Amino acid sequence: MNFKDFLTNIQSIRNYEDTNVESFILSDIRAYLGEINTTVGREKGFSLILFENGQDVFKKLEGVGGYSGVMIKSPHYIGLKLYNENAETEFLGAYFMQSVVKKLFEIELGSCWINIRNVPCNVKAELLNDENGNINYILALGKADEKALKQKSSSLHVQNISTSPYGYKIIEDKGIDNARLAVGEIVYLNQWGNEASYDELENRGIADIFFYVRNAPSYKNMQPCRFILKDGEAYLAILNPENIENYVDAGIMMYTAEGLAKDLGIPSKWTFVKDNDENKEYKVVAKIEL
Repeated sequence: MNFKDFLTNIQSIRNYEDTNVESFILSDIRAYLGEINTTVGREKGFSLILFENGQDVFKKLEGVGGYSGVMIKSPHYIGLKLYNENAETEFLGAYFMQSVVKKLFEIELGSCWINIRNVPCNVKAELLNDENGNINYILALGKADEKALKQKSSSLHVQNISTSPYGYKIIEDKGIDNARLAVGEIVYLNQWGNEASYDELENRGIADIFFYVRNAPSYKNMQPCRFILKDGEAYLAILNPENIENYVDAGIMMYTAEGLAKDLGIPSKWTFVKDNDENKEYKVVAKIEL
């Protein structure tokens, strides 16, 4: 599937049909998770686990997980289990969890990230059957409730705020807090704060990447990620690096940037970066060849 189409059409689904996903589809999902765990997760300190009994998970997290204690009910969940507290592990786990989101979208299943980082440890231990490791995020999944989805879609509108390629923002009726940052606000040229012009990005053949990468989800839509273009590479940085959740957002952002680059035929090899400089407002967390 074209990555741009995925970004344009994906929605975070919070309402699901009260029916289980077919067993052969669950087997396919389980095999996909197993492949990630075997090829990457085991070495890097994370694993993705399928909770088939969604009702059991919902009961454990009701009142303590979800959004402001309102837990999202779905027939199944996928958990991101971590075996250490390294920022790189959070980054990589999120990268591969977002690949699961795309996998589910391609087989016409809805999904939604749920942050359970602040759920009591004893509750999370119950989810993991007291096994080693920790779990800070789960993914709700199932068949979307189409009636609820249509109601949500009708609450959104597109506002053309200028004639520039930056000018289209998705704005909810409740205000502009959920609007995406403009391209120039997230992409810098050569150094921090030097906003890249659209013409410059277009001349480099990468304008589409950064126009659409803004649709990458982030916790509470805080949008902490920025890019610095330098010497044929894009350095992915985060604001407020003391907030570990921003490394999760960065992992999702890298998965998104890589997918958009590959749409354009760019190999887009990327690596994680350990930035030990404590004397700045941001940290570089990864770089990708563009």
